Amino acid sequence: MQHLRQYKNWLERKGLWEFVAYLFFGQLATIANIIIHFLCMGFFHVHYMTATIISWFLANVFAFVTNKLWVFHSKSISRFAYWTEFLRFMLFRLFALGIDISCMYLLREWIQLGNGLAKVLTQILVGIANYLFSKFLVFRRVS
Repeated sequence: MQHLRQYKNWLERKGLWEFVAYLFFGQLATIANIIIHFLCMGFFHVHYMTATIISWFLANVFAFVTNKLWVFHSKSISRFAYWTEFLRFMLFRLFALGIDISCMYLLREWIQLGNGLAKVLTQILVGIANYLFSKFLVFRRVS
């Protein structure tokens, strides 16, 4: 346990802890997305597109809570501020979904990359975009 604290302290000194925490919780959100998607389809017999929308929404709610509390340590001074932050987060995630779809189309149809490589490249771009959106546009620190 002591080694983990030392590692965390080192990452904090280097200014990397926030990004590492973002990656960790992002992976958990991805896993939640996949599990929810397959639960909706297998257990509730929901159409795959409906399952995709439900899993995207719930994974992003999870991402909002974890980003707010443990990545960016954002404090809301009122319910209005909280819901404004949530709506801003979801709007930027919708924008990132548009980036995801557009990049997949560009890489698959125009550049003709394979699906796996296109998805990996797209997810790297979307992950970076989501981090920047969250850090600078959603969970802004008010001085």
